[in-house]
Amino acid sequence: MRRPLCTSEPFHVSARFRLTMEIAIRDLEAGAARDERLLPLLDDPSHRRRQERLVESQLERAFQLQELLSRTCVRPDRAA
Repeated sequence: MRRPLCTSEPFHVSARFRLTMEIAIRDLEAGAARDERLLPLLDDPSHRRRQERLVESQLERAFQLQELLSRTCVRPDRAA
């Protein structure tokens, strides 16, 4: 049975996993900023709407990952 995601206990993750999540968040935010800068160049209203939805979904996903990341803590490295 799966545990609910709404827990006060942090998720223990490796430093490598945390870094991977941080990079994904940064890339999503950078992609959203880049795609938002293209909006003034689009003439067709339907293209603009799709571009706006793309930016919105990228920022939403970055927010979701950031929320998940805030509930994590890096577990200590194990001796090899």
